[in-house]
Amino acid sequence: MPSSNFEAADHTWLLYKWPSELRFPDALEIPGTRDPVEPYHCVPRTYAGLLDWAYVAKNPSARDHTRNLLLLYKQPRILPNSPKGILCPVGVRIQGFVERCNLKPLGSWERGKGPQGAIQHIVLSGGKHNADVFREYKATVNEIVKFIARTLGVPVPARVERDDDDALFMARRVFTKVNGVNRGLPSALEPGDDPLDLCSSVHSEWRVLRKLKTGMYMASDMDPDGSYNAPCDAMVITEGDFVDVCVSFDIVTRRGPRNELGIQVHLNIEHILLLVSGADTQTVEEEPIAIQEPGLTF
Repeated sequence: MPSSNFEAADHTWLLYKWPSELRFPDALEIPGTRDPVEPYHCVPRTYAGLLDWAYVAKNPSARDHTRNLLLLYKQPRILPNSPKGILCPVGVRIQGFVERCNLKPLGSWERGKGPQGAIQHIVLSGGKHNADVFREYKATVNEIVKFIARTLGVPVPARVERDDDDALFMARRVFTKVNGVNRGLPSALEPGDDPLDLCSSVHSEWRVLRKLKTGMYMASDMDPDGSYNAPCDAMVITEGDFVDVCVSFDIVTRRGPRNELGIQVHLNIEHILLLVSGADTQTVEEEPIAIQEPGLTF
């Protein structure tokens, strides 16, 4: 899916506010100083910018009426080369240090509990010395949530209004409900993912049809053009790692006691890219590093 990167308050890429040891613009597909910047590359910071960038629409294939809304890129302005009639959900890329995570193949599912509530999750922050940088991600995410609420004419979720935590929680559902459309699809689990064979008891009703996509940035010191992103197991990612997480926006609608419409907006994990392992980030975290401005504006 297309994905967008964040800009800082001074209109530079927010990635460049991190210490130099943590910047990998090629891994995140950030345009260089001489490359053209397409509208979808950058997440707007203002309501006016968001109006021109995205919109909320119903998902025609949704079976859950409480989760039948999507935040989509506007076309053709944002994605002029995409096929007509194709819905393109907004994806944004957030960088940060892993505070905690559960990325096991079956996530939080335990024997005796229903699989429908099982999730994989990751919590990111700015670490010891980069909280100010991470707050800029949070501020823009909150603006997107407010934009969604304003578009639907509902109150802004209370969590956003009083959210003063310096971390972001992101998650994804592990299991998919089996229906007439997907009944013939096999499980995506691989040997070793379910050593206790727990899934066999729910296979007719719930299956893991899509595993979490995870990768690792392979930097080349000798040849910058030789750097690439390689697939890796999700279990490689642990606390202290510096990662890039692409998320979409899971919009959940609820009716209140007086039948008033309200929403919750969750950050839904699409894929995770390990940029720097925790062992290598320790030296970066020990002392604050002066950051040189890149001079990239758009």
